[in-house]
Amino acid sequence: MIGIIDCNNFYVSCERAFDPSLKNVPVIIYSNNDGAVIARSEEAKAVGIGMAVPMHRVKQLMKQHNVKGFSSNYTLYGDMSSRIKSITRNFFAAVEDYSIDESFVSCDNLKCANLFDYVKDAQDSISRWSGVPVSIGVAETKTLAKLANRMVKKQFREKGVYIIDTEEKRIGALKATDVHAVWGIGRRIATKLNDKGIFTAYDLSLVDTDWAKANFSVVFQRTVYELKGVSCIPLELKQPGKQFIASQKSFGQFQTEFKPMAEALATYTTRVAEKLRRQKCVAGGIAIWLGTNNFSKTDKQYFPKIHTVCDIPTDYTPYLIKRAIEGLNVIYDKSYIYKRVGVMLTDIRHKSDGTLNLFYEQSRSKEITIINKVDHINRLNGRDTVRSSAQGFEDDWRMKQENLSQFYTTRLSDIIEIK
Repeated sequence: MIGIIDCNNFYVSCERAFDPSLKNVPVIIYSNNDGAVIARSEEAKAVGIGMAVPMHRVKQLMKQHNVKGFSSNYTLYGDMSSRIKSITRNFFAAVEDYSIDESFVSCDNLKCANLFDYVKDAQDSISRWSGVPVSIGVAETKTLAKLANRMVKKQFREKGVYIIDTEEKRIGALKATDVHAVWGIGRRIATKLNDKGIFTAYDLSLVDTDWAKANFSVVFQRTVYELKGVSCIPLELKQPGKQFIASQKSFGQFQTEFKPMAEALATYTTRVAEKLRRQKCVAGGIAIWLGTNNFSKTDKQYFPKIHTVCDIPTDYTPYLIKRAIEGLNVIYDKSYIYKRVGVMLTDIRHKSDGTLNLFYEQSRSKEITIINKVDHINRLNGRDTVRSSAQGFEDDWRMKQENLSQFYTTRLSDIIEIK
């Protein structure tokens, strides 16, 4: 049996974990630059606030229903996710970290007399210890487990757990699920299936698997098998390393000058370099791009991109920043108004698999010493305590985050004090 642990309204729940006044109050979370809605509490959904709706279209509803809004606090959400996954491993030995708010777990070989009681205890404990409510769906396959979790949200929210452990429950869950809601299907494929008279997950489970492969793909065929109760998508206990690591954000205000965009690019390059080192990898290439406001009907449009190869595959932040800014200098044109800049590391390989040259070993040793000390200081004292001068100190290019909550778990000055 496979389970999926899903955090309920995760971003909102993280905010509520540290601010009890938000309980039972409609709450929404804003996207980058506070531009649109990316997360909603159940109360916010009930008053009619939709997903991905621009903020200017929900301001009246927010005022009318006293909806609380927060800028995205990804530092807080990421740390809370790590804590929840750590707690999860106290109950399940085999865990696949599927996303920031979801984990697949193996429910086989658990030391328990009753599976439901064990899973329910895990659900209660994770919710209580983290402060973030979770729901757990369990079934024979990953795809059915996702359906079971959907059943929790729709019908068994109070219990927080649903287990598909009989044929009757499997068929019931399939019939209660529209085909577009099946994990991995989506609306584009669902439209094609609807044209063929397939409207529910149950309809899909009845199709011939060879037909599924011939008309769609092997991946689609696996989905059909999984709906039938045949497991063919195993847990990925060892997460594969990322082949590309990228960072792109919109500016807080449009930019035309090179300097602030270079500072933003240096900061984003620092972030991807940190992720690269955590993955114990080096990068052999780096891509840089710029973008104007594609929604503007009057501004000239310009979306240049450049890719360059590193002299030696590396994870050394100063070198990567240098190459990134060199690339930016090539594609920058001062006659345009820019909305965003992005960076992506390519040709990623394990740090032991780098291509060296005759004079590299000594300089690499110095780089490792320096960057390890910088990472250590920043872990202890907060991000960018030690930073590259290329990142600058004026940040008018940064995203708008006018309603950002505190960094309760990662910044000493933001820790809640009980008096």
